[in-house]
Amino acid sequence: MKRINIISLIIILCATTAIAVEVAIDKDKMLKVDGNRTFILGLYSPRIDDFEELTLLKKAGFNLVSAPVDESKIAKIAESGLWVWVNIHSAVGSDDPQKRDSDLRNLIEKIKLQPNFLVWEMPDEALWNIYLRNFEAKRFEEPKLIMEKIGNLSDQKLKGDIEAKLNIAVNFYSKGLWEEGEKVVQEIWQILGETSPYANYSMARIEEHKNKELEKLQHAYKLLNELDYKHPVWMNHAPRNSMESLRKFSQTADIIGCDIYPVPMHPKLRHSDLMDQTMACVGAYTRRMQAIDPQKPVWMVIQGFNWGSLQGDIYERSGDEQKGFRPPTLSEIRFMGFDCIVNGARGILFWGTHYVDRNSQLWKDLLTFASEINRFKHVLAEEDANEGLKIKCDEIYGSGDRGIITLIKLHNGKPYTFIVNEWHECGIRYYISSPHFHPGMKLKEFYSGAELSLSSNVLSYGIENFGVQVWTPVD
Repeated sequence: MKRINIISLIIILCATTAIAVEVAIDKDKMLKVDGNRTFILGLYSPRIDDFEELTLLKKAGFNLVSAPVDESKIAKIAESGLWVWVNIHSAVGSDDPQKRDSDLRNLIEKIKLQPNFLVWEMPDEALWNIYLRNFEAKRFEEPKLIMEKIGNLSDQKLKGDIEAKLNIAVNFYSKGLWEEGEKVVQEIWQILGETSPYANYSMARIEEHKNKELEKLQHAYKLLNELDYKHPVWMNHAPRNSMESLRKFSQTADIIGCDIYPVPMHPKLRHSDLMDQTMACVGAYTRRMQAIDPQKPVWMVIQGFNWGSLQGDIYERSGDEQKGFRPPTLSEIRFMGFDCIVNGARGILFWGTHYVDRNSQLWKDLLTFASEINRFKHVLAEEDANEGLKIKCDEIYGSGDRGIITLIKLHNGKPYTFIVNEWHECGIRYYISSPHFHPGMKLKEFYSGAELSLSSNVLSYGIENFGVQVWTPVD
């Protein structure tokens, strides 16, 4: 009986290993899954216990979703045919190096053989969160606590002296003089005869905090490669931070990208901190991520939610604050998605759908966009064919610091042309020449149904502001 059990166990283990997904990154940075080049379309936080939703996502065209560190839930997702990615944040949070090492080893062994497991993810926005934690603590939380302490003092002169010192510190902070400001705050705590609960936070010592976090991630990346070299690691940045720091942190991942949610343009929303606050910042951040490390694939995380509907202390808005917020429209979702693609992204993932009503227009629009990507999934997985591509445009009345971006893919030897207009004020007439175009070639635009018969190797038409076009060959 024992022998049968052992043999059965061996068979099960071998079967599990045999059906495990094989993942690689191709020479042009496209993901290969079980040998098949694959454009990634992903979604954060699906309703895992809702099998109908999972199958709907798969049918629409999504192929990757986030999953918790829970084998049973990953197995449920597997039943729908979706792949999963897992974030390692739960295993690397401890300040104890030995505990982190042990926790991460256990996590890797638990997840790496799951048959639908595809990619590891580093802690989300790891670099930006170092700044955020320390900035919020020193600029807002600690001064607020000091004011509460001042309010409890009976000595009016002492109250005034401490408040004056706090004003000096905050003034230093406002100028970026963190060392000077933190020194004054330390003097205040000495006067109060207390130790600051924020003593471990510091913007003046931000490089120390960054180096400490980077060492954690470097160890985690090394361990992931040693124990599970078959699955790549990706890192999502915030749309912030210097190129120098982003490069350092990105060395701990095989795939990089950032999240960017610019809809709508609103006085209380500045998710992009680039000069460009329009939807075209999505393409700008895609280019920025590629500039960090041109050898690595870029996966972009884009907006699948309404800013006014987010919940939780750091997001929630009520009353007048919600005025002007709205969900992105289908055309805006389409633009943001294709703006990533034409600028070189090898994957798109939607964040925020956890907050989206499944009966809403936004949810329907996300599924519609997924079906459009699904329609072209084999085309998008092909190598770029932009060699010899030239673009000219009629002059517009705007400054024109951005405009037509084009990507050509060859599928079955025929050109598919993806075009976006990053200019926000008006339409543009373009002239796109490519060695893959030739006289007599017939093309049809996927969305409008417009048809053209080329008289040369130039594709010429017009595209509206923030427009998307996909020109497909007509047999």
